[in-house]
Amino acid sequence: MSDALDAFYAISVNPGQIVVLWLADGAPSGVLLRTNQKAFLVDPAGTISGSDVNKLQRLDVLLITHEHSDHFQRSVTLAIQVKTGAVVIVNPGVFMQLSGAVPSDKLIKMRSLETQNVEGVEIIAVASIHPATEPLTYLVLADFPFFHGSDSGYNSALTAYKSLVKLAIVPTGGASPTASPHEALNMVKALDPTDAAAVHGSVAQNNELASLLAQQAPNVRYHALTATSSVMVGEFSGMKLIALAVTLAMSILILRGKRRETSKTRESEVAPLRT
Repeated sequence: MSDALDAFYAISVNPGQIVVLWLADGAPSGVLLRTNQKAFLVDPAGTISGSDVNKLQRLDVLLITHEHSDHFQRSVTLAIQVKTGAVVIVNPGVFMQLSGAVPSDKLIKMRSLETQNVEGVEIIAVASIHPATEPLTYLVLADFPFFHGSDSGYNSALTAYKSLVKLAIVPTGGASPTASPHEALNMVKALDPTDAAAVHGSVAQNNELASLLAQQAPNVRYHALTATSSVMVGEFSGMKLIALAVTLAMSILILRGKRRETSKTRESEVAPLRT
């Protein structure tokens, strides 16, 4: 994890991009994200602990969806908050465990369909379909807006937020009794993002979501996440940037060729007048 965090923070993130680090099986829905302006951590459980906490160079907002141990561990959350000074957004179940331990101006309890402006970022909570104490999913309307679906099943309330986010991070199953590839597909179709990534599921479940998206939501780009590896998402990231550069270079060459042909044609047209 130490090397993964170093690599994550070393990446330059331009406007219109977001870099995503999946934290691994110990936190199956845990992700660390950076836009050009902000840094977010969701459901880290116990994966960033001990000396690794000191590797967190910047963190603006820490979001916890619910109190289950594969999403939240109290001691780790407290250590991360002390190190980074992040604002902690939690559901009622987690709030009961952190109230009085986190400074009151740094701890915000949210309920479904509530909105908070945190560090200049609008955050919307929507109920998670999952057995816990008022569990949540979050829409984070940062400069690269994203959705985090915890390990929830599909909630039709998400249709009210169509096209608000660019990236939908959705759960495909794993140990969750409510998540599945089809439930994740419905989340993506309701939100209509440009990009999607899977968490909280097996490789087979994630691959099934990728196949379903290709069939039923072909305009959504799917990004496969690998444990402790960072993935850049955005219009001008990775191969898309290379493809754009190649296309631009080809256009310039074609334009230059057309100009040469036009110049030769004009020379041939005026040649008789020179004799």
